[in-house]
Amino acid sequence: MSLLQHGLQKLVLINSAGYSYAELPLDASVSLIAPNNTGKTSLINALQFLLIIDKSKMDFGAYQSEDSRKFYFPDNSSYILLEVLLPTGMAVIGCVGKGLGHEYEYFAYQGSLDSEDYRLSNNQLISQPKLIAHLTERGKLARVYKASDLKAMLYGSNKQRLKNDDLDLTIFPLASASFAPSYQRILARTLRLDKLSSTNVKEYLLEIFKQDMTDSTVDFKKVWDDAFAAVNERKRHFDAVNGMKAEIDNLEKKQVKRKLLRGKLIVQRPEIETALINWQTYYRERTETLVEQLKTLKQQDDNLTKRVKDNIREQGQAENQEKELKKLEKQYIDLQFQFSAVKNFQQLEHHRESLQTQLYDLVADIKQANTRSPESINRELINKRKELTQCQQELANLHDNFYLRLQRYLPAPEFKIISCLFSKNTLTLSAGDNEKVQFFNEANFKVFAEKLTAIINQDTLQFAGLRLNTDTLSCELTLKNPQELNTEIEEIQQAITQLTQLLATANDLENRKQQQRQLEQKIKQLDDDIKKYQELSRLENNKDERQQQLKELSKQLAALKQEDHQFEHNHKLLTKQREETQASKVELENQHQRIDNIRRNRQDKQHSIDYLIQLPYIPNILEFRVNMVELATQLGNYNNDYERLLKLDNELKDGLHYLHGMGITKYRSCDSSEQELDSLFNFKALLAKEEQVIAGEARTAVINVSLLLRGLSTDLDALKRRMNDFNKLINKRQLSDLKTFKIEAREDITLVEAIKTLISTSEKLESGESFDLFNHHTVLDDKLVNKAKDFLIKKGEVLGELKVEHLFNLKFILAKENKPAKEHDDIDNAASNGTILMAKLITGLALLKLMQDERKKIHTVCYLDEAASLDQHNQRNLIATAAEFGFALIFASPEAQITARYCVPIRTVAGKNKISRKDWQIFEPL
Repeated sequence: MSLLQHGLQKLVLINSAGYSYAELPLDASVSLIAPNNTGKTSLINALQFLLIIDKSKMDFGAYQSEDSRKFYFPDNSSYILLEVLLPTGMAVIGCVGKGLGHEYEYFAYQGSLDSEDYRLSNNQLISQPKLIAHLTERGKLARVYKASDLKAMLYGSNKQRLKNDDLDLTIFPLASASFAPSYQRILARTLRLDKLSSTNVKEYLLEIFKQDMTDSTVDFKKVWDDAFAAVNERKRHFDAVNGMKAEIDNLEKKQVKRKLLRGKLIVQRPEIETALINWQTYYRERTETLVEQLKTLKQQDDNLTKRVKDNIREQGQAENQEKELKKLEKQYIDLQFQFSAVKNFQQLEHHRESLQTQLYDLVADIKQANTRSPESINRELINKRKELTQCQQELANLHDNFYLRLQRYLPAPEFKIISCLFSKNTLTLSAGDNEKVQFFNEANFKVFAEKLTAIINQDTLQFAGLRLNTDTLSCELTLKNPQELNTEIEEIQQAITQLTQLLATANDLENRKQQQRQLEQKIKQLDDDIKKYQELSRLENNKDERQQQLKELSKQLAALKQEDHQFEHNHKLLTKQREETQASKVELENQHQRIDNIRRNRQDKQHSIDYLIQLPYIPNILEFRVNMVELATQLGNYNNDYERLLKLDNELKDGLHYLHGMGITKYRSCDSSEQELDSLFNFKALLAKEEQVIAGEARTAVINVSLLLRGLSTDLDALKRRMNDFNKLINKRQLSDLKTFKIEAREDITLVEAIKTLISTSEKLESGESFDLFNHHTVLDDKLVNKAKDFLIKKGEVLGELKVEHLFNLKFILAKENKPAKEHDDIDNAASNGTILMAKLITGLALLKLMQDERKKIHTVCYLDEAASLDQHNQRNLIATAAEFGFALIFASPEAQITARYCVPIRTVAGKNKISRKDWQIFEPL
């Protein structure tokens, strides 16, 4: 029984390719049964629309693409549908006709393939415009895809672009995305393996193995000529320069002299030009300066006389300033002594604040004493003392007094009345003072209390004809706690102190006013002291500055006195300077006459300074400055240098012309003769190195040619290695009665040997084992090298650029049991028809296998026509081999092949082909 595996499950055609309906299983081997030309190939070719997709890779035999579209999509209700099981679940890939121009579009969705999804309830087919909406109603969330997007999805090259809602439709997981075009081409052939030719096999092998090769191409003649053209030209130039080395050395020395002169003149000329332009101004200004200097010297002599008078005045001013500073210094010392006992300014301020507070208190007392008489103050003082005595008594007897004893012995009503009758002083008497209050018989007092109850009726006291309503009376005494009594005593004592002081002030008012005046005087004196102390602080802060000023004044006075001694000397010096200035004025007149004569004979007017700067020169490292006194001499030297420069210009021009005649013209195309000379001198300096370079380039020319040929040789070796892997794949199962079947890349011996000869020569050159390293022609004198070169040039003329495909031919090697192996250039002539079909099948499947990602197993299908020509043994081998490669094999033949799992006949109904699921015959192993 078939196991459900990832890959193609079934193909369905509806109204396409001459089929009204066709449902073909693809999950295992199939024997597709029908007479020839009945639609078997058309059915299989429909898979190209869903698996190849790229129109340029599809192959419908003799039919044009337009005819094929019309055949498969006659209207907009024609469908080619493919059900495939992927790791993400079952999916359907479909292709539906659009009607106009017989074009078609692709769609896909997740889910199983149900042909009823494409029909209405009346069995009418759904047209393309209504398809997506209809599938959505059926619960199939289909999306339309561009052909390019669907192809990328099938071959796994869109992994990076997958969105969250995109299907993963990778049916062909390839080892590399670059295999996709080759895979499609070969896959198209597996749907028609009988058309696979030897040329196809070679072409496909090269495409698959190109990732292991450099894909080199060589236009040998062009490469050879290009490699040696530069070497020959370089050697000719070398010989010419080497032969004229002495002449070039002479020119180089002259060029150095010319550059030095240019550098010197470039530096000097602007200075000379500027000096000549400015000479008249200089002469005039210098004359004016000398005249002015004479006036100045006379003025200085006059000023000197005036300065003598100013010196006397400045000495007097300095002495006065010194006196004032010394006065301040004495004041500073006196104040320091006066305030030696004072620690700081705050001490004086605190003393003043204390005196001011005393004054405020005294003034307040005097003011109050003026408003009250001594008698009034004394009366209030007596009352306060009584209050003090009462509070002290209450505090002393707080825990045992007459009030508490009465409260203890009397009932509440009687106690209230009695406490209202007694005074506060009486109630606060000590209960333990027997002289004032004595409870000597508590029993008798209790009897008294009982009698007292008889004369008290609620709030009324009645006895001996008296009735007193006690409700209107208030008790004088309310007991206070000790804290309250102490606070009250303290307040009374403060009031007594203030009243006592006030009384004293009132009794001695005149004396207190005298104290006020004394305090005011002390404060005034203290204010003066504060100002003096502040002055002391200022003097202290300015002490360093003051002492510095004294020092400076002392120096100034000393300098002024010293200046007195210099006046006579300065007067003599000024007289001498006036005489020298007058002599300079006479010399300047003589210099002016000489400069005017030299100016008329200048030699450098034919070229401007801008022209000279644009030419090569060696910068002058010596500083040049025009001395106006020596201008005539400097100008004469400058003119002589310019004449030497013009002479060198002519000599170098003639020398370069001579070298041209001797064949040294390589640098003649330079922008200027200066550049030509520099290039020539540089080349001459490197002649020894150039000799080595030429030798190396000769070797390199051969090596470079061989490097390109090595690419071809390397590609050939890589191809052979991969062919070994390929042969291991196709030899896993025996084909028919063949003991051996393999395909080898057989070298074109003559071509390969020619390439190897040049590569071998290159290797010797690289190692230095043979050939003269300088004379590169010895390389070309080698007979083997010349023979190989000539052969490769001829081959290139025939083949064009040499490629790896030109280096080998495929050999198909077959050997039957007990018979020697035979080699064939063409697979179609290698054996019987059945054997050839088997060989092509295995070859095609192996080609596809090489490109697949081995980690992912998703099976597809391949198609083999004329299956009846194979016996059952070979059919079973092919089915098993195809399965190992990941393919379900579809046999096409007029008769049923019972080796397959499915036998599917094609029926014709009403002129249309038809295959329904009921037509399938499934074979199960016993």
